[in-house]
Amino acid sequence: MQTPETFTREYNPFDHYLTFTIVFAAFAFKLEWQLIALAILIIATTFSPNRKAIYRGFIKFVLPLILIGFFINGIFFTGNVVFALGPLKFKDAGLLFASTVAVRLTLIVISISYYFSKVKSETISEYLATRGADRRFIYIYLLSVAMVHLMRDKLQKIYTAQSARGLDTTKNFFTRARYLLPLLVPLSYSYLAESLDRGIALRAANFADKKSSQSISNKVTPLLEIKVNSTGLLFGRLLFLAAVLVGILRLVG
Repeated sequence: MQTPETFTREYNPFDHYLTFTIVFAAFAFKLEWQLIALAILIIATTFSPNRKAIYRGFIKFVLPLILIGFFINGIFFTGNVVFALGPLKFKDAGLLFASTVAVRLTLIVISISYYFSKVKSETISEYLATRGADRRFIYIYLLSVAMVHLMRDKLQKIYTAQSARGLDTTKNFFTRARYLLPLLVPLSYSYLAESLDRGIALRAANFADKKSSQSISNKVTPLLEIKVNSTGLLFGRLLFLAAVLVGILRLVG
């Protein structure tokens, strides 16, 4: 009997350990070390071929929140006045707090975006399966990632259809938001309906039964054969342990 072709793909665990390290540094390191890590991260992602995908969500959603944080915290915090814009006075304590939050958010969002732009979802899911993760957890993960891509593709098709009808959806952010808001509820319901259909199909196949899953696990041919990069795994673990050690020394000192 001829078995289906199995595709081989290499997975480098250094990528997710690097993300773990940066997220850990965003909370455990001082602001000076965070700025150094941020500078290295920006330089690395700037030369990445996926830099547009990495920074698209950050510029659209996170950067406006950071700017609002500087504005609100700079005005309402107590402290010495650094500068004034008319009647608005910005204090040093508020700007320092906003800077700390901004650096943390930037480190977390860009590092996670870099990871997901570099590693495909199916590779991550198959790697989790080889590490013994529950298939139900993997299914929820795939649904969460697929929801973002599905809604983005559907919105793009709707914008294209509206443009074909003569509506200008490219003017500015407020114009796009005005067309987007009425669509969020039906889009969410349509995706939940599709997810429910997938869930019913998987339940019919005893997907939720742990005993059935374990009994057939050896008979199922994986879609992808994941080869783990042992060198990346070693250096990734060493990098993360070094970051944890630095964080512990900072707390003790």
